[in-house]
Amino acid sequence: MRFRILGQTCLKVSILGFGGLSIGYRKVNEKDAVAVLNRALDLGVNFIHTSCERSYGDSAHKIGKVMKERRDECFLAVKIGASQRTKEQAEELLTKTLKVLNTDHVEIAHFRAPLRTFPKAMRPGGPYEAFEEARREGVIDYIGVTGHNVDFLVEAVKTKAFSNLITPFNYVANSAKEKLLPLAADLNVGVIAMKALGKGGLRNSSQALRYVWNHDVDTAIVGMSKLSEVEENVAAANNLRPLAQNEREELRKMAEKIVKAGRLSSFGSVKR
Repeated sequence: MRFRILGQTCLKVSILGFGGLSIGYRKVNEKDAVAVLNRALDLGVNFIHTSCERSYGDSAHKIGKVMKERRDECFLAVKIGASQRTKEQAEELLTKTLKVLNTDHVEIAHFRAPLRTFPKAMRPGGPYEAFEEARREGVIDYIGVTGHNVDFLVEAVKTKAFSNLITPFNYVANSAKEKLLPLAADLNVGVIAMKALGKGGLRNSSQALRYVWNHDVDTAIVGMSKLSEVEENVAAANNLRPLAQNEREELRKMAEKIVKAGRLSSFGSVKR
């Protein structure tokens, strides 16, 4: 497995991260989810992202089963989302998340708020204050920011309040490379890519992941709910190399077809 330092943090993260959303679905039972995560850890994946928000289902619960035995083998990142509008609400969700994950500490808490409410969320009494307090108390090590809107992330990074960010990024939804990635590089803000495989809509996973990793991205959190997906994605990480000219041209043509067919969502997902 290859590793990169995540921006201003001292975290040496695997370039392939484990996106917990996919195992939160009901169709993935606990036994299978635990086996998938254990296999990912066995193969060197050391960065795990999840949340206790409703959209993540029981992802954090399943990951917590593994953390009982293997917490010291990985870095945990959790999202505290836009519905937490006050400091108290953010504190409550963070406390709940830690309990579900069977830990008293996470390396990163990712802050999320819509652009229109972002200034208010950063004020005293807002959710960001809960993040700062948790960092002072040693409950979290670093504060990150996440969102699907690249323009929002650009403005958030400019505040210099975050050491790392999560952004949608794949060979179709690649607007982040215009402003966000260069800005993050200038400010030494770690970059975590989500939707690297278009939330399952991009089938050529090896080329798609290599596209992401060959930009200024430290790690890509990828949803994996089957052992075969873990093996395939780890193999791509272990054999990372630049895309050849013919591969780049192939991806460009595929991206044009996807956009023309209306399969690309505003969130960076690709409809199958």
